[in-house]
Formats: sequence, C-alpha cells, structure tokens
Amino acid sequence: MALPRSQSSSFLSSCVSAFRRYPASTAVAAAVSILAATAAVNHRLADKAQRDNPPKGQFLEVDGVRLHYVERGTGRPLVLFHGNGSMIQDFESSGLIELAAKSYRVIVFDRPGFGHSSRPRNVVWTPEAQAHLFANALERLNVRQAIVLGHSWGASVAIALATKHPLLVEALVLASGYYFPTARADVVVLSAPAVPGFGDIISYTASPILGLSCFAKCSGQGQFQRNSPASPRKWRFALHRYAPAQPKPP
Repeated sequence: MALPRSQSSSFLSSCVSAFRRYPASTAVAAAVSILAATAAVNHRLADKAQRDNPPKGQFLEVDGVRLHYVERGTGRPLVLFHGNGSMIQDFESSGLIELAAKSYRVIVFDRPGFGHSSRPRNVVWTPEAQAHLFANALERLNVRQAIVLGHSWGASVAIALATKHPLLVEALVLASGYYFPTARADVVVLSAPAVPGFGDIISYTASPILGLSCFAKCSGQGQFQRNSPASPRKWRFALHRYAPAQPKPP
C-alpha cells in the first residue's frame, strides 16, 4: 500500500515543481486539460440528450439546411416560429399545437441551430436570411397565405417573412417580440458566443453546464410550469382575434 502513496506524492511534487518553474505554461496546460475534459463530458451528455429526445416530426432539406418540423391538423395554414433558446417543444408543452390543430393546419419549425435543425456556418442567420429559408420551405410544403405566429425572436422572422414574401402571409400574430434596437447591457454578455473561435470553445465547454445549472435553479424555484392551463386560452384568444375563422360556403 505504500507504493501507490509514494507514487502519488512524487506526482504531486513534480506538478508543484513544474508550476514553480513554468507558471504560465503550467496554467495554460491545466486550462486546456480542463476544457478538453469538459468538452468530452458535454459531448457524451449531448448524445444522451438526443437519444432521450428523438425528433418528433419530419425533415426537409432546404438550401443546404436540414429543417426539422412538425405538422398537425388540417385547414388554413398556421406557421409557428419560436424564440431564442427554444424549439418546437415550447409550443407543444403550452398546448398550443394541440389546440390549434383542431381548426388549422399547424406547421412548426425548429429554427436553424435549435432543436434538431442544422445551422450551416456559411450564413449569417439574420431574420431576413431565415425568412428566405422558410419561404422556400413553405413553397415546398405547398403553403400559401398562412397565418404566421412569431414568439420573441421568432417575431422578427415572422415580420421579415411578411415583408419580403407577402404572398405567403395572410396575417401576423406577434407575441413578446423585439422590434426596435435599444442599448442593453445583456447584449454585450450574450454576444460572446458569436465571436469566432472563442464562441466555439465556450459553446462546447462552459455554456452547456451553465445553461443546465440555470435551468435546474429556475425549475427548483417553480419558474417553469408545464402545461399551464392559462396558456391555451391566451393563444386561442390571439388566434381568434387576429385570424377569425372564414365563413363556410353555403
């Protein structure tokens, strides 16, 4: 039993000695090792998350993007765009898809980079770029004159789609959108992942762990309520207000 203890002491002594002789190099090597280990753990957790949450819809290849979408119901087309940090399940958990599918042909997309949709790096995914992508996707799905609902950042995509492709949009429902640029301190912090190189490092190392910790904390404080009874009524009011049902032909 003494031999492993002796080897452990020798290893620690070597580490301390190396740090004293080359403090900068040792710190960099330690940081790289931690980041590599974190990336490996996150990769395994991401694989597990994808196995536990397989795609619930279909895929459509459009302009080099593999778009994941869910389609439910029949009738007038209703297209839903989610916000940042979200996916199709945001509308599903609120009960909106189930409710709207009783009267509409509901089409919900995972926007590029969210859920199961890919996000090619050769495009700056502005609202206009996403609008062009979804316009082509809707053409492939034979959708014209759709009611388009955009939530949060998705509202910007909905507006761009109506502005650039008016023949595809009959009506807009905008929920909690961000329409006018203002000076905000959180923009500086949240812009870090967009920095080339640095953004890749934190996206595969620190960001998933911080996001999971934040989600766990918010869940523990009851800030997320699954299938809130008020949510379907709120969405139903918005849909009926901005897109009243057309009268049936005699």
